[in-house]
Amino acid sequence: MCLLHKPLACRHFMPAALYEYCRTSDDKPFRVGSGFVIPTDRQTQDYLLCDDCENILSGRGETWILEKLATWERKFPLYDLLRQQPPEFDEEGSALYYTAKNPAINAGKITHFAMGMFWKASVHSWLKNSTEPRIELGPYSDRIRLWLRDESEFPEHVYLLAAISRPERAQISLNDPYESERRGWRCFVLHVPGLMFMLQVGKTVSLSMQALCFFRNPGRPICVSDDLTRTFERQLALSFQQSRKTQPYLKAMGKIELERRSRK
Repeated sequence: MCLLHKPLACRHFMPAALYEYCRTSDDKPFRVGSGFVIPTDRQTQDYLLCDDCENILSGRGETWILEKLATWERKFPLYDLLRQQPPEFDEEGSALYYTAKNPAINAGKITHFAMGMFWKASVHSWLKNSTEPRIELGPYSDRIRLWLRDESEFPEHVYLLAAISRPERAQISLNDPYESERRGWRCFVLHVPGLMFMLQVGKTVSLSMQALCFFRNPGRPICVSDDLTRTFERQLALSFQQSRKTQPYLKAMGKIELERRSRK
């Protein structure tokens, strides 16, 4: 995204304010990944963007969404905004809202935020001792970059889906973009507290997925799905179970248990 003559600065992969969602007053957030669980305040960051490009990402999407996600207190401003308008349908644990009918929701900002996160994951590893990008978007990566800079149309064969959890079920977690199981095309997933994005990429993306694209569908649909929430909960639980519990994690959990018992 940056021009070569522009100086780069150390940037957070996710906006720094997002990490505050995962903190409590007394405890550090837990990081689950790379095969282990550890309490840490460390934020993923590296030298990547110049000031101009960082301002594009923050001004066109990140700043708007930062105060609207789910919290530990079960407050969820974006969900409350979504509920200001009736859903297109609501049955059996799933509801579909057309945010284009809701002037309180800025669909353009939401789209730019999500696409910016997927793009950053596609051009850099954000890991020490690694040069491979976090996800592989191939030629779509540069097309997304041009769109983020308002230098081209939204890339062809790219579809962004958005899903939100009910406040009482929202997972207060940050998950860097990753590729999910392929279904004839490629799908990448990003999760921030209470809100999930799925980036479907390829010429064979099903018509049903295309129809739900948050950018291409004029209604700008967001889905509230208990099934998707359950699926994500299972994925988190499986990742946790398969990860090694470090000594700092065990110590932190012991402290939490002692505090819990003292309050009885």
